[in-house]
Parts: sequence; C-alpha cells; structure tokens
Amino acid sequence: MTVPNNSLLLMRKIYKDIFPAVKAEWSKWKLLTERIPDPELRRQAIDVYDKKYFHCEAGGVISMLAGDKSADAISFIVPYQLICDYLDNLCDQTKSFNPDDFAALHEALRDCFFPDQPKSDYYRFRDTKDDGGYLNALVDGCRGIVAKTASFASAKPYVLELSRYYSELQIHKHVREEEREERLIRWFESYKADLPEMSWYEFSACTGSTVGVYCLLSCAMQPAFTPTYAKMVRDCYFPFGQGIHILLDYYIDQEEDLEDGELNFCTYYEDESIMMDRFLYFLKNAKEGTKRLPHAKFHSFLIEGIVAVYLSEEKAAGNKSVRHYCRKLVHTAGPASMFFYWNGRTYKTYRKLRRRAH
Repeated sequence: MTVPNNSLLLMRKIYKDIFPAVKAEWSKWKLLTERIPDPELRRQAIDVYDKKYFHCEAGGVISMLAGDKSADAISFIVPYQLICDYLDNLCDQTKSFNPDDFAALHEALRDCFFPDQPKSDYYRFRDTKDDGGYLNALVDGCRGIVAKTASFASAKPYVLELSRYYSELQIHKHVREEEREERLIRWFESYKADLPEMSWYEFSACTGSTVGVYCLLSCAMQPAFTPTYAKMVRDCYFPFGQGIHILLDYYIDQEEDLEDGELNFCTYYEDESIMMDRFLYFLKNAKEGTKRLPHAKFHSFLIEGIVAVYLSEEKAAGNKSVRHYCRKLVHTAGPASMFFYWNGRTYKTYRKLRRRAH
C-alpha cells in the first residue's frame, strides 16, 4: 500500500482497507474481555468496546504511513489504544484517587516498547486485579510489533517521550479535584523551559493525544526512516498537532463536561475569541510542520482530518456558537478539511442508521 497523496484515494483506502483491518484486529481483542474473571475489570474493559471503537478507527488511518506494513501498524495501534482507553476507565472509576495506582497502571504503556524486559505488576495497588491476563496480552500484542519494526530505534526516544507525557497527564488528571489543578501546574512548570509559549492547560491538552506515537511507529516501518526524520515527526505533532487534536476534543465537549462536573481545559480561556486565536495558532503551526516531512500531503490530510472529524460531530454541528468558530478552523485547515467534514457527517449518519436497524 502506497501512502495516499489525494483525498479521494485516501478515503477509498480508509473504507476499503483500513476500517475492515481495524475491525478485524479489534474483534480479536474483544473476545478476550468476555473471559476476564473480575466483574468490575470485565465491565470496564467491555465499556471501551461499547463506546470507544472510533478511537481505533482514527488511529488506524495513521497506519497508512507504514506503507506496505500498514497491517503491522494496525496490530500495534489497536491494542495500544485499547490499553489507553481501558486504563482511562479504571482511573475514572476508582475510589482511591491514588496517584501511585495510576502510575502503576500506566507502566503498561511504557512496557509496550521494551519487548525483552519483564512486565510490571500493573494492579499492585488494587484489590481488583484478576483480569485473566487481559492487560498483559495487550502489552504483548504491542511488543510483538515493536520487536520486528526494524527502524524502531530511531523513533524510540520520541515515542517514549510522548508516551511518558500521556501517562503523566493521566496520573495528575485523575487525582482528587482539589489537588488536580495544582499538580497539573507544577507538572507544566517542570517542562516549561523546553516548550513554545503556552499555558499549563494547553500543555496538558498537548500531552493527551496518541497521534504522535502512532505516526512515529508507522513511519518507523518505512525503510528510509532515520533519527532526523523521527525528530521532524515529533516536532510536527508535539506540541502543535496533538494540541489542536485534544483542544478540539475538549471544545466540543464543553457543555457536556460542565453538566457532569468534568475537567475541561477549554474553560480556562478568558473568552472564546482568545481561545479561537490559540486554536488557530496551534493549527497553523501543525500545518507548517507537515511541509517539512516526507509524505507531506498525507500529514497535512491528517491535520485537516482531525479538524473535520471533530467539527462533524453532532454536538459541534448542532451548536450555533461552535459552528461560527469552526468555520474559521475549516478555512485555515485547508480545502480537504471541508471534504473530510462532509464525508464524516455522512459516515456517522450511516452508522447511526445501521445501529437502529439492528
């Protein structure tokens, strides 16, 4: 499979090749959840499959950067994403609010990148720990792909960096509400000197995406991948590409999070005008970063697709205030963004009708 460089070919490959491959990989792991002995762990694992399948679909699109090895990339992306979403559920539903517990759970993500090392006891701070080997199996699935990715050594420093940021965010984000903001600010201060100018809540958003890890892993399957290439990919997606990804995610969830009392980084902006200026700043820098990369057109499609995917959500399309600001983002993202937007709306409508039919 060649890396697509036009939007029509891209969509054809997504529907014909990528989504079926993602579904097959996802279905394989879903079978394991039914054999998890502990009822609470089983419930949280199954919840991921019921509600967060689209995360695997979105990650699967990135696998096209692996070219002929896209199937291998999907075999990493799906279990890695399932780990992220499963651990997020466990941290969300915890009664302990113990940061040591959250850190132990997220050691699973680091272990994915060290195939020859012993795995940690991820549940060591929990009473509920009998998952029947489910989490270990997901880690092993990722390790198998990492072990046979010839150029992974070039990507490894940046993959570990981005994975570490993600894990640290989950630790700080899930502590007690009265401790959360102070921890996130202190965490940001420890990295501030090495970052472009941004706020603590923007930094938190930039760390909450897995896009950079998937791009690096997929690119590392290409024969011409080098440490210089890896650094360029990292600099495109962190902080800017990942930043616009998660900021948009929080943006369309604002009303829902307010009702549920959930943390939402977009609520920290002084007003919507300032927020939109910052969104445009992240988007423009992400787009600029794609120009320096091999397969620049595809990377540009990824950024435009991120914008389109979130704006095509019903909660964005149905909100007049959100729609007004989103038009600016679509125009800045580029012409393909509108194509992806309408494609996304059509696909989501189709899936909804299909669910009703069943």
